[in-house]
Amino acid sequence: MLQIFSHRAIFNGIENSVKSIPYYKKLGVGIELDLRYNNNEVYVSHDPTNKGDLFEEICEKCGKADIKMALHIKERKTINPVIKILKKYSITNYFLFDTENFEYSKLVDKTKIAGYVSKKEKNIKEKILWCDEIQNKWYSKKIIKNLHQKNKLIYVMSLEVVEKCDEKSIYLEWERLVNLGVDGICTKYPEKLIKFAKGDLN
Repeated sequence: MLQIFSHRAIFNGIENSVKSIPYYKKLGVGIELDLRYNNNEVYVSHDPTNKGDLFEEICEKCGKADIKMALHIKERKTINPVIKILKKYSITNYFLFDTENFEYSKLVDKTKIAGYVSKKEKNIKEKILWCDEIQNKWYSKKIIKNLHQKNKLIYVMSLEVVEKCDEKSIYLEWERLVNLGVDGICTKYPEKLIKFAKGDLN
């Protein structure tokens, strides 16, 4: 079954909001969040100058909802405070990833760290992969099959997340990704992707 993630947990036009949790729990969709640390608090925000909702408030909701979280670590100093909050609320349905190749402390369960992959690579140690094709088009059925044979979980960014595109291009990309056999897609339009995956999108 295709795992769907809502990019930045967008809800009613607002990104990285605690208000999205009940909605996506009901929808059966995971969320992708950008995490930052400042003034002894972890908050959710893509922009370092814009302080968003507290991550702890989201974990309070998620602990009850058990919603899958893809946590984008934006700064290295964010890692340990995030882990402490996750443990406080007994959150286990998550994984961490970053695009800067941070080193993770021993506090972090290695099985919860996803590798960021933006091009074809031979030696990938992480089981969970967070992928995009920003640098070049590298996905193929052969590559996906080989990664699955190594027990990798392959989550990919939808086209509209990484570049401007029209609706038709998004649907064509979803079709390609589903046919390739990826395990999950992160999108700005989770409701439409649910319908698409079911064959209900006209």
